[in-house]
Amino acid sequence: MTIHLPNDLESRIQAAVQNGRIASVDDAMAEAARLLPREIDQRQQEPHAGGIDLGPDPFLGSMRDADDELDQIVADAYRRRREDTWRDVAVE
Repeated sequence: MTIHLPNDLESRIQAAVQNGRIASVDDAMAEAARLLPREIDQRQQEPHAGGIDLGPDPFLGSMRDADDELDQIVADAYRRRREDTWRDVAVE
């Protein structure tokens, strides 16, 4: 069997073999073949909101939607940190 992978995946698998995390490329492909049916079955069992695939993590998506608010929170935290005078104590 001949398998054609994108260069980035092939590089990652080769690196894992060289690092000793995987015994061989054949072992990596066998493991991938074992995991794929499980992944397909799992996806079929997960409920989707109105048939829309929410992606791997809907929570992260909501964080992306609130990126301006998160930026303001972080900016405020940095501003407060700079204003804290107790941080300026000299330590010898």
